[in-house]
Amino acid sequence: MAHGTPPAGVIGAALTPFTDDNRVDLARLEPQLDFMVDHCDAVSLLGAEVSEYQVLGDSDRVETLRTAIDTVGGRVPVLAGASSPDVAEVLRLADSAATAGADFIQVLMPRHPGGNPARVSDLVAYFEKIAASSPLPVIAYHNPSQGTDTDAATMVELAGIDGVVGFKESSRDLTKIGRLCAEIDSAGHARYYTTMQPLLTTLQLGGSGAMMPPPGTLIGAQVVAALRDGDHDRAARWQRHFRLFPSRWTRYGLTTTMKAAMAILGYDLGGPAAPFGPMPDADTELLAGQLESFDLPSLLPVPATTGATAKGQSA
Repeated sequence: MAHGTPPAGVIGAALTPFTDDNRVDLARLEPQLDFMVDHCDAVSLLGAEVSEYQVLGDSDRVETLRTAIDTVGGRVPVLAGASSPDVAEVLRLADSAATAGADFIQVLMPRHPGGNPARVSDLVAYFEKIAASSPLPVIAYHNPSQGTDTDAATMVELAGIDGVVGFKESSRDLTKIGRLCAEIDSAGHARYYTTMQPLLTTLQLGGSGAMMPPPGTLIGAQVVAALRDGDHDRAARWQRHFRLFPSRWTRYGLTTTMKAAMAILGYDLGGPAAPFGPMPDADTELLAGQLESFDLPSLLPVPATTGATAKGQSA
């Protein structure tokens, strides 16, 4: 089995627009993907954190992946979400992703089906079974809010599995980040990505980049571009935007905050999946002011679509 290497830089984690009955609104998904392809090094579809894939049935997951991969059209690599505690389901999703043209699968480090954290031996067995049969190379996703938290030593052990080619790690722990940059990425075992908040530090320590939803990707892309130009001061100026965004709106969750931010920029993806509500007007207006202070609208690749304003996120 040929094992590809995912790209360094910013991996954009696509948000999911829904219809009123919680079906994926593919007409609103496609402009978002075009927006992301313009500045991201790769795109993650139906990943474990912001995509809300948990509300989708199997057929919707497969249809969404196929349509989204077709929209990306090979312009950047695609990571297809294939998370499930059931190895058989992961492999079914991997087969569908491969048929549709994805480049990698992204798999959450699961909790035990009984709800407790998985043991190290459990995680090793789980990823060995997936990597041995998947038609696509595997990127392991660490997200302790939804899966099993793991220490650095466990991830280093997982990096030794043939077919595991990348890690997305969400701890934001600088001690852990430094060790994993050294023992996974710099050691040549796999790519290592973090989140938007430690992006610059990750790159400086020898990691490959970060995964984040839009429009955080716009900021992240500026950090990466500045470093590629050798302009560390410019990279730091852009990274400082992540000091307040999106953390000032943490109480609404990352998905809700980023959907509100995208609407402000003209990409109306609606609110979270029903029955969960969008961000209230007052906080949406504060968010709009924050984004304006970053001058994000000037980075948009094309004029934003009409019909989405701060009031468009009204509860």
